[in-house]
Amino acid sequence: MEFTKAVLQASAEALSASADPYEQAVGENYAFEENVGDARRDHFEGLWDGTAGVTEAANTYFFASIQGNTRGHRPSTFEPDLNAPALLPATLEPNQKIVRLERIDQLLRRDPALGYDRLADAKRDGDTETLTEFTNLFATFDGERPAFAAFKIEVENDLKEPDWLRRLVLRLGLVHHVPADGETFRFALMEYTAKDVFEQAKPKRIERPFALATVLESRDNPAFVPVPRGSSNGFTLDLAAPDPYAVAVREVLHTRLDYSNRHVLRFGALSGPIPVPDILDVREQHLAALRSTTGRTNFGERRTADVDG
Repeated sequence: MEFTKAVLQASAEALSASADPYEQAVGENYAFEENVGDARRDHFEGLWDGTAGVTEAANTYFFASIQGNTRGHRPSTFEPDLNAPALLPATLEPNQKIVRLERIDQLLRRDPALGYDRLADAKRDGDTETLTEFTNLFATFDGERPAFAAFKIEVENDLKEPDWLRRLVLRLGLVHHVPADGETFRFALMEYTAKDVFEQAKPKRIERPFALATVLESRDNPAFVPVPRGSSNGFTLDLAAPDPYAVAVREVLHTRLDYSNRHVLRFGALSGPIPVPDILDVREQHLAALRSTTGRTNFGERRTADVDG
């Protein structure tokens, strides 16, 4: 992805040259990105104030154009005229099971009566009333933020292990949800189907509710890596530092889903410290696997005319 505005392009290149590994990773993502076409880049630049650096501009764009401030907002992510290169066809198997890991510490502060232990007991005892109180809390968040999610079949072996939560946080690349020493984070693992997503997207008149995530959705996340143009899904960045040629978990982005109690698969708490490897080393391993998987041996270099558009 290249900006037509010199200030934004220079800002992205400065991030790539930063000595801070997280900033460098984010800068690389702008250089690697092939799924933001001209229409969406121009839309992004049209909302830019003319002075902000790319990080501030991306945050402004995210809250104005992607998440929005109200329910019913149409994210630019799912607008065909703006984001055609990243939209996936509406052919996903309806019964395909999808999982999303939600960190719930902030959510539970909205209703102190719904403590973590009470929720864990409710799930164990089949207390659907309490679980409904919990899922109703998600509706208190404004906007229509798209959701990063994975296919359940790819993490089923992890879910069978006692340390399933640690495995998922690392395999899904949730670097901002890795607890440090003395921290404990609480999560809900949600399970639903592609059919659930399609059904909820229909009243919103969104015909293609699944997409590849781009740097515009991930913003300042160093554990996100774009995929080549034409990919059928994204891939999570495995923070467990796997074999360089291991296959990563497939990842997609979809429209906001309103949960019900039946979507709650399990709860879990994770305490730190959880070691995280050098982010740039893990990204290099990921890129090697991505090049092998997609056949794009040059992916991760700056865009050229053959992939621009």
